[in-house]
Amino acid sequence: MVSDDPISNEHSILMSSPTQPISKIPLVVFNITAQINEKLTPSSFPQWRAQFEALLIGYDLMDYVTGAFRCPSSDGTPSSIATKHHWVRQDKLILSAILASTSPTITTLIATAKTSYDAWRKLFTMYASLADEIALIDHPISNDDVTLYVLHGLGPEFRDIAAPIRAREKSLAFEELHDLLVGHENYLRRMETSTQQLVATANFTSRRSGFSASQQQKVPFKGTGSS
Repeated sequence: MVSDDPISNEHSILMSSPTQPISKIPLVVFNITAQINEKLTPSSFPQWRAQFEALLIGYDLMDYVTGAFRCPSSDGTPSSIATKHHWVRQDKLILSAILASTSPTITTLIATAKTSYDAWRKLFTMYASLADEIALIDHPISNDDVTLYVLHGLGPEFRDIAAPIRAREKSLAFEELHDLLVGHENYLRRMETSTQQLVATANFTSRRSGFSASQQQKVPFKGTGSS
């Protein structure tokens, strides 16, 4: 009988097969400190990608980060619940490995990712096109080119900071651009937290007001007696 408990990567990994349910496949736990010798930094994406992709392909987990294997739905049956639960556990282990293999400045950029696919896509949006383009040319590219590549891959949530960066007369070094984007990401996260707190406070106040009004309606009216 195959256990569903996490196993270390030193053990044999049973890959998926037509006759083996996914929920019966052992979970893969990465040993990042031993398997990745260089954490991801703004300038080391090609090396980091090569190592991490080799691990994922070797353990037959690449489909998690590419989005080819999404979280399966559950129809309430024990087998479907077990399959979904297994997928979530394995995906969180992959996400944890990605976070552990990045430098602190980059970890903050993907800390809000809910799945390994979200984190992987964000990293590729930020760094992959730039790294591939640099590999195709035989001379260094300018800071302005780097800035344009990065800004082009950002989502709409970075629109407010992208416009003034494009309008700057002085070029930004990649490290400076990276720090600005990390700062904006942290700002967005604080704003989201504040908004959630305000909504929670408003809901609580509304419920409390409604409760007070209902209590007042239950109080019987006491008229003045005749003398």
